[in-house]
Amino acid sequence: MPDGSQPVKHRATQAALRFLAAIAVGAAGGALFLEIGAPLPWVLGSMAACAIASVIGLPIQASSATRRPMAAVIGVVLGSSFGPHLLPQAREWIIPLVALPFFLATAALLCVTYFRKVAKFDPATAYFAGMPGGIAEMVVMGAERGADERTIGLIHGARIFLVVFILPFLIRLDHAPVAIAPAAAVTGGVADWSLLLWAVGCVVVGLSIGRLLRLPAWHLVGPLAVSATVHMSGLADFRIPGWALAAAQVGLGATIGCRFVGLTLKTLLRTVALAAGSTLILLAVTFAWAAGIGALTGLDPVLLTLAYSPGGLAEMSMVALSLALEPGVVIVHHLTRVVLVLIGAPLGFRSMDIRTKS
Repeated sequence: MPDGSQPVKHRATQAALRFLAAIAVGAAGGALFLEIGAPLPWVLGSMAACAIASVIGLPIQASSATRRPMAAVIGVVLGSSFGPHLLPQAREWIIPLVALPFFLATAALLCVTYFRKVAKFDPATAYFAGMPGGIAEMVVMGAERGADERTIGLIHGARIFLVVFILPFLIRLDHAPVAIAPAAAVTGGVADWSLLLWAVGCVVVGLSIGRLLRLPAWHLVGPLAVSATVHMSGLADFRIPGWALAAAQVGLGATIGCRFVGLTLKTLLRTVALAAGSTLILLAVTFAWAAGIGALTGLDPVLLTLAYSPGGLAEMSMVALSLALEPGVVIVHHLTRVVLVLIGAPLGFRSMDIRTKS
């Protein structure tokens, strides 16, 4: 009798080989971007290389499951940027945090209107495609309410790709490059293996807690929270080796780039074009609010731009690190954004649905 597990094993082997191919392509792209002096080279280079490889049909693959170990490492790195020095600064964040819901409402209204009037999406698809939230959450919420989940996923994937790729270059035009290497303040060598054990412990404990508590983006937020607690309490001051952070960034970029696997060129071009329109709207609103709040509070508008930007938490925080800005501000604002969208999006859709029926 044939072994029924063979097809499953074969698919698993194929997926593993495709993932390794994606990492190899991503690492080559990251090395190229590092050589030409691009900002955030390991993320952007990997992302660009894997996106191109996806479009031309190379056998690469990177799912959300393969993203989790990379996100956990980046979470620990971001958590290590926290410390007692942040506590006196916390009151400076009050105004930006209070203004955040109004920013999100403005951005969402403009983007949903854009997808209804320009893209001609149905109301549910336009609504969840226009929400400034995470891909997984918006796809699930939209599917439960009759939206086209594939369209929502593609639009959000393209939006994050465009923001992560464009924003570092725009910021560099107005922000002098720092003299230190990217993320040098939160990485170290490999000599002190006892401190490296702290990092491994933060990954394991953080993933367990994040999953148990069902935290948003638990594979990133759990390790980040545990690492931040360890550093702020003074229990340890460990640093992730630079090579491990670079590898995690390559994996992160590869998962974003591989979202375009299997798309026809026509579908890809239409998706990117529509996402580009919403991205321009979001970036314009972001720059305007960051400039206004910066003038009101005296905070760095570049830092506020990253805090309010419609990119991912991990990606925008890494940009802050690469510019020697305070990533803690970016992390707090993006976590708040995630929670606000998770709570507000269903309520807003219900209100819209009621108004439509009445």
